[in-house]
Amino acid sequence: MRLHSATPASHTTRLPAAPVPDWSRLSRDDAVRVLLRDGRIISGQIDMIAVDRSVFWVIQSAGRGRVMVCSSDKPVVVRAAAS
Repeated sequence: MRLHSATPASHTTRLPAAPVPDWSRLSRDDAVRVLLRDGRIISGQIDMIAVDRSVFWVIQSAGRGRVMVCSSDKPVVVRAAAS
């Protein structure tokens, strides 16, 4: 059952950016959001990326440290707007 409100929504819906399945298009200093299989989201800037693009390290936003992202873990990577 769906309920409708009498007042129109006052916000604009923004579509999420498309995932980057080909990590060869990523480079150092790209701002990214990474959705992990366990539901966690990592946001930050790519610090280093392996030559074969199988792994990269993200310096997380808000001083949360550096984390490794591995392609074999099958994360969803989205290039984010730089903040």
